[in-house]
Amino acid sequence: MTALRRRQAIRDAARIWRHGLDAMDRMTVADAARACHQPGGPSLADLEQRITEDRAARRSPADRRTAA
Repeated sequence: MTALRRRQAIRDAARIWRHGLDAMDRMTVADAARACHQPGGPSLADLEQRITEDRAARRSPADRRTAA
């Protein structure tokens, strides 16, 4: 694979990953937790807590100031 094709493949993969993250962020916390849940994995309550914490950590400082 040429360097140019490799860079394009990496960009395409990153774009797909970002679209998936954006789709998860548009879901409610409960829906996102259900979409991620796998038998034998973390409980739904644990996933909801982790998703809520992740979303809060990714909010920009300006968003945090206006939400207060």
